[in-house]
Amino acid sequence: MNKKIILASTSPRRKELLQREGIDFFVDASFIDETLDVSLSIEDRLCDLARRKADPIHRKYPDDIVIGADTIVYFDNQVIGKATDCQEARAILERLSDQKHLVYTGVAIYKGQDLQTFCEKTEVYFKDIKPMIQEYLDSNEWVGKAGAYGIQGKAGVFIDHIVGDLDNVIGLPITKVKECLLKK
Repeated sequence: MNKKIILASTSPRRKELLQREGIDFFVDASFIDETLDVSLSIEDRLCDLARRKADPIHRKYPDDIVIGADTIVYFDNQVIGKATDCQEARAILERLSDQKHLVYTGVAIYKGQDLQTFCEKTEVYFKDIKPMIQEYLDSNEWVGKAGAYGIQGKAGVFIDHIVGDLDNVIGLPITKVKECLLKK
């Protein structure tokens, strides 16, 4: 019997990354309380959240493969989430300008009853982006994105360099996900 692969996320970026790799899957996401457990390390917080996102879908499809994930921007020992408005997006981008920040993605993969979790970290170095912020905000590309930017779009010009996996910054460390899917 072939196992189905279910992405427990509504993220268009995660969907695009899986499609790019030719992985046959469908989306079925649950909506949970995404509060992070601050008593855990940042990596463990994200793995816990990814697992909590995958759990309800795993219960629906207990014999199949379920992928849950969550991506955050981490700067100055703080989680930088999605901006709620243009003013907050500007403040976030001004803080990140000419600085290094980290992008973490926690991943939980159920293969039947077997659960694998991992967290990927990428260092992202921004140029001085202050002169570019208004034009970027006007594009509305920041909406719904952790750290108020999408590296795969117009904000690509913000990047001086990265250390680590670009796909992780987009929303899913696809190479590691594929390795997990191929393991017996």
